Amino acid sequence: MIQKVWLILACTTSLCAAADLQQITTDGTNKRDPRFVDGGNAVVYCYDETPDLIRMMKIEIGDKQAEPVFADSGNKHHIEPRHSPDGKYVVFTECTGNLSARLVIRDLQQNKDAYITHSGRGGTRSPCFAPSSDLVVYAFAETGPQQLWSVKPDGSDKKQLTECEGISNWPTVTPDGKRVVFSNSREDNYEIYTMNLDGSEEQRLTQNHLMDIRPAVSPDGSRIAFTSTRDGNYDVYVMDIDGKNVKRITHSDEREDYPAWHPDGQHLVYVAEHGGRFDLFVSKVQL
Repeated sequence: MIQKVWLILACTTSLCAAADLQQITTDGTNKRDPRFVDGGNAVVYCYDETPDLIRMMKIEIGDKQAEPVFADSGNKHHIEPRHSPDGKYVVFTECTGNLSARLVIRDLQQNKDAYITHSGRGGTRSPCFAPSSDLVVYAFAETGPQQLWSVKPDGSDKKQLTECEGISNWPTVTPDGKRVVFSNSREDNYEIYTMNLDGSEEQRLTQNHLMDIRPAVSPDGSRIAFTSTRDGNYDVYVMDIDGKNVKRITHSDEREDYPAWHPDGQHLVYVAEHGGRFDLFVSKVQL
């Protein structure tokens, strides 16, 4: 039986150190965008339910039972979910047609949706909440290359944060709410950058001739997990918040991608490919 070493303690949200690697799904379907919720006791993720439908799911780590997040989602693709730190909202991208998508911010207490739309044809990408839960940062290409934007959870006060060359994507806000870490392709490959929440004081954190994508800032703000192809394959890496001390976390001949931090700041959940099958794993970060 697979990995019978999970213990969920009622008095804490921390994962036990019984093993450095835990597998939490076994169905092998294509997956993406895992995120810990419920204090780290569950994971929300998206998977290919059919070749034509991406479903948002939630799996309890203790019993490994997965259920759809929304029972009424029908035939709509839902991707890139992020819950607000206060638990009041969930934001996700809803595909509405060929090459088009809109950002949905759902008030879970009032069951009310705010739809964020833009001019032009395209889709919103990679939303995330600020730690205060009162701001969503996301990517969209309204005119020219894809830029970063912000909006309040009720859909008001939409602002463009960046105006730069290349494609900007995968924003994540630091725990103090002051900086945004993201990837940009202006160097003909994706590198990781950081800037103030208003777009000022940008700094480049990685120097690499291959992709550094999907940065995720740790809960204490000291480290960044990300996916890179710098060693010839998609693997998960961790570096200090200033870009120093880069360390490779996964080592595989297949793809390991989509890292996200557990609230304890010591574990990462990610999607790993084994023999052409894709499942969710949690790894203790050994630094």
